Amino acid sequence: MDQEQKNTLQEENLQEGPKEEVQTPIYKKVLLDQRVLAGFFLRLVAFVIDLILVGSLNAILTPLFTDQAVVKNLVAILVYLAYFVLTTGFTKGQTLGKMILGLKVVRVDGKELNWADVFFREACCRLILKIVLPLYLLAGVTDKKQHLGDLICDTMVIKAAYEQELFYEQVYQIPSYKKSYFI
Repeated sequence: MDQEQKNTLQEENLQEGPKEEVQTPIYKKVLLDQRVLAGFFLRLVAFVIDLILVGSLNAILTPLFTDQAVVKNLVAILVYLAYFVLTTGFTKGQTLGKMILGLKVVRVDGKELNWADVFFREACCRLILKIVLPLYLLAGVTDKKQHLGDLICDTMVIKAAYEQELFYEQVYQIPSYKKSYFI
């Protein structure tokens, strides 16, 4: 096509006015947040399962140390804290009790748990909660079922099966405005 034919076609297009373009669907990946909070009693059962496991570990490990009660208590506390920190950290938010019941610790903002969150929630806050046991009851009365550690660390416990689903949403691209409109 030579330059004259191109100019002629451009002039014809300008005289006819803008042609209506056909909208073609584009599919975009969208994250649908369907987190279902774990209730107080479900969390309590998971905690009891974890305490049984920690008690079993302590029954095995504490006799290996001296007969001094102070050392045995220190070992018991370290086993308690290490269990919660390590299992929650390595399994991305689940202790064995939570795994059995299908629960998971997640951040409220949806970001992935990091080791700082896990350490502070599981070590520091559990130590406080072990001393002041009634603070666990906050999980029964707060909106997001959070206990003191969850409130401080901005985390919550959810049912893992309902955590997140990816789906494809149909989006129409309107070329003249370069904006997407969701259906």
